[in-house]
Amino acid sequence: MAIKILVVDDASFTRDLIRRTLKKHFPSAQLEEAVNGRKAQQLMNKVKFDMILCDWEMPEMTGLELLDWCRQQDNYKKENVPFVMITSRGDKDHVVEAVKTGVTDYLGKPFSSEQLVNKIVSAAKKHNLDGALMAKGARGSGAEKEVLDSLTKAATGSGTKGMTSHTSGSLDVLLGGKSPKAATVTKPKITHPKVTTKDVKVPSMVRFAGKQFRTMVIQFSCTEASLLIKSDDVIPSVLDQAVLDLEFKGKVNRLNYYVQGVATTEKKPTSSFLTVTLGLIDQDAEKESFIKALFESL
Repeated sequence: MAIKILVVDDASFTRDLIRRTLKKHFPSAQLEEAVNGRKAQQLMNKVKFDMILCDWEMPEMTGLELLDWCRQQDNYKKENVPFVMITSRGDKDHVVEAVKTGVTDYLGKPFSSEQLVNKIVSAAKKHNLDGALMAKGARGSGAEKEVLDSLTKAATGSGTKGMTSHTSGSLDVLLGGKSPKAATVTKPKITHPKVTTKDVKVPSMVRFAGKQFRTMVIQFSCTEASLLIKSDDVIPSVLDQAVLDLEFKGKVNRLNYYVQGVATTEKKPTSSFLTVTLGLIDQDAEKESFIKALFESL
């Protein structure tokens, strides 16, 4: 019987990223999605899932609250069902809190496809779900077992080997399709548009899969940010996830973005200075309020 996996995250971009990664490596897996902990509870009361992949920060019910509820249910005890927390909250206190509540494993944002699959393989092996993970899907071949064997070796080896691109589709699709050709219209009345993007100089920290960089935010809006980084070995890829730390009135918020574009700042291929454009993933009202207040203050 194929493994049943529930993906819980309020960000559609992250859910899509996880879904595409799992479908690529484990095509027979049965996937369901929930936009928050409440929706996840409803699904879990109807269907018995074999594994939970869950974000921490969500509206209505957090990942930690869902984890606590799960471990109180007879069908979702720690020894029975692996629960992998996927979040940008990587500080020790939060990790300890999740462990005490009964989390199986912890995957920090941003993450690569390889890191995600390795965590799933590891969780499956701990709970004897190898057979379900290797169950033949519509392809009816032994390809899945070969994938699992190779990934298991990678998971027990030296760990991740740099960044893995998440790209499996066009950026046009992600952003809603290509813009149609402009139609002939009458010349509009000239107005003074509201400023939506500001040129700034805000020092900060940003994380792309597996590495942290000092950065300077050079353009900022409520939905995008452009950064200047120096990188000699790791180059972010389009559609990679990123976590940007931004501070306002003494409060630091870790904001989840995805990479929209990468360009060199010098006209030479050996340039180590890059301009990275990020698009906001978070759809949390509290974070949106934080971003708006920060933008207006700049």
